[in-house]
This record gives sequence, structure tokens and C-alpha cells, in this order.
Amino acid sequence: MSLLAAETFSLQFDNRRRRRGKKGPSYPRRAYLCYQLTPQNGSTPTRGYFENEKNRHAEICFIDEIESMGLDKTQCYEVTCYLTWSPCPSCAQKLVAFAKAQDHLNLRIFASRLYYHWRRRYKEGLQLLWKSQIPVEVMGLPEFTDCWENFVDHGKPPPFNPSKKLQELGEASRSIKRRLEKIKQSPFVDLESGLRSLQLGPGSPSSSRSNLR
Repeated sequence: MSLLAAETFSLQFDNRRRRRGKKGPSYPRRAYLCYQLTPQNGSTPTRGYFENEKNRHAEICFIDEIESMGLDKTQCYEVTCYLTWSPCPSCAQKLVAFAKAQDHLNLRIFASRLYYHWRRRYKEGLQLLWKSQIPVEVMGLPEFTDCWENFVDHGKPPPFNPSKKLQELGEASRSIKRRLEKIKQSPFVDLESGLRSLQLGPGSPSSSRSNLR
């Protein structure tokens, strides 16, 4: 199993708000997805991670990977995903279709940050997941700790204090959780019509340099 570098985890799962005009190096916040597939018969979990590819989001890489495994549909599985960004509207719809086709999987999603949470279609994507019985929550200290312990290469000491870093991530998640709760309480609008007008490519939110996904 490939593991994330400690520096990659520290930078890409960072959920602290960036301050405008703050001096210092800048880096793109990319989309990573770490998954754990656990059979309910007690077998050893399968773990892995994906990063966005060109014109192919990490969620789609994850879906393709699980479908290629040829899982026993008479067996139930728990699937936990840790994402640096919450799913975009298109990926939300594809995750719903995937979960319906793989009804022996119990899928849970935790996100470090909310992707364009102020835009209507992105809110609708999150709402569609909840309506389809796919829980989406914000990562807190337990999830960041689990991700750090199971998906990061600990072959050499990291250039930061892991305990302090995890505490900072857990504390910063509180305000993001409040934002997510507001979205949950918003009226649900059918996503289908909104997706017809969704365009990916130059000029779309997904290509923004400030929130590279």
C-alpha cells in the first residue's frame, strides 16, 4: 500500500483559513481521497489513496478502484473515505449512483474542507448525498488522527510536531462543522437541473488557482 508523505498530509489536509495578504510560501490545495474498506466478517481492511488526475477527480478513481475489486455482493463492507475537499456536484451524483449499485457497501465520507460551500450547486451536491443515505461530515480530531496513523508514512520523523498539528486541525474543524450544519438545514433543491448547466474547464470553480481541486 502506498502511503502519504507526512508533509503532504500536513499541507493538503490543512483546514485552516488562509488569510489574504499573508506573507510566506503558497501552495495549491489539491484533492486527496484516503479510503478504508472493511469487510464485516473481520478480514483485514484494504486501504489506499487517490489524488486528482487530469480531468478525473479522486472520487472517480476511488469508484473505479472499488468496482474493479469484484467484491462479494453477499458480504457487507464498511467504507470510510477521508477527503481534503468535499465532493463537487458531479462527483456527488456519481457517488450516489455508485452507492445504489453497490448496496452491500456502507459508505461514509469525511472532508477536511468544504469545496465552494457558498455556491448553490455545491450545497445541493452535499444535500443529495445525505438524502441518498450517504453521510458526509467534517473531519474532527478522531478522523484526522485515524488518517494520520493509517495513511501516512512514518518511516522518518516529520518536520513538525504531530500531536500539535492534529490538535490544530481538530480545533479549526469546529467552524467548518458549523457551516456544514447550516447547509444540512437548508431546503433541498433537485440537483439534476443544476448539473445540466455545470461546465468543467477554464473559468469554472474547479479550475480556480486559489482553490485548486
